[in-house]
Amino acid sequence: MATIAFFGATGGCANACLTHTLLNGYNARALVRTPSKLTTLLLSQHGMTEEIISRQLEIIEGDATDVESVTKTLITNSNSASNGACTLVTSIVSGIGGTPIISLTKETKWRNTQIRMPALPHIELSNPHITEQTTQALLAALTQIASERFDSPGAYRAIAPMITVISTTGNVPGNKDVPFWFRPMYSILLPIPHADKLQMERLLDKDVELGDAGVLAGGVVVVRPSLLTGDHRVPVRQEEEGGKSVGLEQVRAGTERDPAIGYTISRALVGEWIFEEIVKGGGKWVGEKITITT
Repeated sequence: MATIAFFGATGGCANACLTHTLLNGYNARALVRTPSKLTTLLLSQHGMTEEIISRQLEIIEGDATDVESVTKTLITNSNSASNGACTLVTSIVSGIGGTPIISLTKETKWRNTQIRMPALPHIELSNPHITEQTTQALLAALTQIASERFDSPGAYRAIAPMITVISTTGNVPGNKDVPFWFRPMYSILLPIPHADKLQMERLLDKDVELGDAGVLAGGVVVVRPSLLTGDHRVPVRQEEEGGKSVGLEQVRAGTERDPAIGYTISRALVGEWIFEEIVKGGGKWVGEKITITT
């Protein structure tokens, strides 16, 4: 049975994806700073039980910027010797992002001193480099695992996990992946969160370009949702014939070359789409930067 590692699992999109993952019988591992918060969020989901969580989910307490914690999350036989052979998760889903804060000032330099000046309303983050830092930690952990726990680069590449990260629309030059009327808002309100997500994507791109010398041999999928709405809770839906949940037909997906342009998408629907199309669907989107919207 596949085992999926989750980072940022207390966030709306990743929590919804984790919920679908567990309810469909997959095993999962989640790195969180506060395990009780994750458990509470999962138990608020329809159909989730303590038994499912206990049987299928291993929660690792730690910080996603800490290489040791990330390494522990990625290795499923965590009791093995630190320099011995190991079994890795089959896939990684990361929905990490900073906590948004509305600000009316911005930091600027004046006479070699950093001061805050009045500014148009915009979103700042509790940590404006969080996705960059966690991506660096993930790459460092995979590098350490590949070099210390496998006999050869080929042995590691044969089972390297696929990585899916949740980014954002608005990073295409000219904001051409968002509706025309949204572009000023994206430019004024969201440049700080977007800069952090863009740096995450650049770090992943750089490793992919290394080919066999890199550690992302399992492939990378970048999911760029349009403006997020709602919370983590997966809606109760009727099942269509064939077992696919009603609601996914609302989602339009496009690549960076031909993005799907729309206004919003719910966090719960993003999580469901990632489960169905990537966790369950395999590698059809590997190597793509996908915009999804409704």
